[in-house]
Amino acid sequence: VKLRMKDTLVFDLKDLRHEDFKAYEALVPPAPLGLNYEEVEFTHPLSCAVRLFRHGDDNVYVTADIETKILVECGRCIIPFEVDLSTTLELLFSVGSESPEEIEADERYYDGETLDISEDVRQLLVLEIPTWPLCSETCEGLCPQCGVELNISTCSCEPTDEAPASTSNPFSVLSKMLEKS
Repeated sequence: VKLRMKDTLVFDLKDLRHEDFKAYEALVPPAPLGLNYEEVEFTHPLSCAVRLFRHGDDNVYVTADIETKILVECGRCIIPFEVDLSTTLELLFSVGSESPEEIEADERYYDGETLDISEDVRQLLVLEIPTWPLCSETCEGLCPQCGVELNISTCSCEPTDEAPASTSNPFSVLSKMLEKS
């Protein structure tokens, strides 16, 4: 099977009319897919291995393995580090335009000519972004008093009985306010 290199996740299905299977390699820049976020930087193109299978006359079954790298800040020490993201897409596309209420979770509709999996890939990748990324499980983070990075140096701050702000109860201030009144 000869692979075709693409820079998009939009596929013209003319070739699939005469064959049952097509495989593509795609290196897709993150910007056209809308993968630009404040807290996450997509640093590499998406590397995609896409396979299209003709299923009946007009249906197309799509599988895609997607890999890329992102730059995120550690939730403890706020130092940026790279994370590998990978996910797999599996969808069945049918010709037609059914109403959104009738669409199954893993089924999509297309116009019979072109197939665009860009939005599905974008949504899958967003779900893979870690919500509380840590550069390592043993990251010490920052001193809550002086801000020094505890992974590379120590500080002379006295340890307090209060938990750091990141793990303390945000409503604990209310009990102190009630005591005063």
